[in-house]
Amino acid sequence: MTVDAHVHLWRLSRGDNTELSPAMTAIYGDREPADLKPLIDAADVARVVVVQAAETLAETLFTVGLARKHAWIAGVVAWVELASPSVEEEVAALAAIPAVKGVRPVRDDNRSIAWMLDSRLERGFQALQDHGLSLDILVQNWREIPLATLLAKRWPGLAIVLDHCGKPDVAGGRFDPWARHVEELASLGHVVCKLSGLLNCAGPGADPADVAVYVNRVLTAFGPSRVMWASDWPPLDLASDYATWKRISDVMVQSLPQSQRTDVMAGTAARVYRLDS
Repeated sequence: MTVDAHVHLWRLSRGDNTELSPAMTAIYGDREPADLKPLIDAADVARVVVVQAAETLAETLFTVGLARKHAWIAGVVAWVELASPSVEEEVAALAAIPAVKGVRPVRDDNRSIAWMLDSRLERGFQALQDHGLSLDILVQNWREIPLATLLAKRWPGLAIVLDHCGKPDVAGGRFDPWARHVEELASLGHVVCKLSGLLNCAGPGADPADVAVYVNRVLTAFGPSRVMWASDWPPLDLASDYATWKRISDVMVQSLPQSQRTDVMAGTAARVYRLDS
């Protein structure tokens, strides 16, 4: 019963998916549940977690509404403005929605995550911790993984999720600096990692050999019980497709014992995002 821990859904006419542009030919268009369901059915994926794709609370409401209509949307990772003067109330409201399992605060598409270290955001992080919501961190450049590590050290009571393996430079073959940063972050037991985004980091035409060393390092550093598989669909379509990434992933975890494969492909996501609560 595989769980896809990271997908996006959007309706462009809503007007808040500002990071999408017509130049992104493969993904510039509505992406609705009806587009995703055939893909997950064909890949034997039973449930998904939908992650924010716009920097608005309105988009969170839209996504929660989709989850109400489709039982296979098992959870929502919402957006929140950590600097809001009413952040405690906004986090409390999100936590009161059963579908909302965590948040991913993003500002300017997180071209840098340095803003997340501002001490004035502490009320927001404290609210997340108090209400038991997890924190996804989107790092757009692997060089900023140490910033995520610094933030995680400040908040040992938060369940923290590193998205997309920290975006290593697979295409450029820069393995060692990224691997050291990942190992330091993985030494913090309250941090887990999403096994996703690697084909986008490798670029079009990548094969399993191009990403295998990165997959293995994530599995070794975090351990299967702190790794969750995800597709990052539809951005995945910029480099590959859903079926290909699922097939590659199945091969990558094939040598693990059954219980560890289950952790990566379903168990970690179900535990961290409390999908059965």
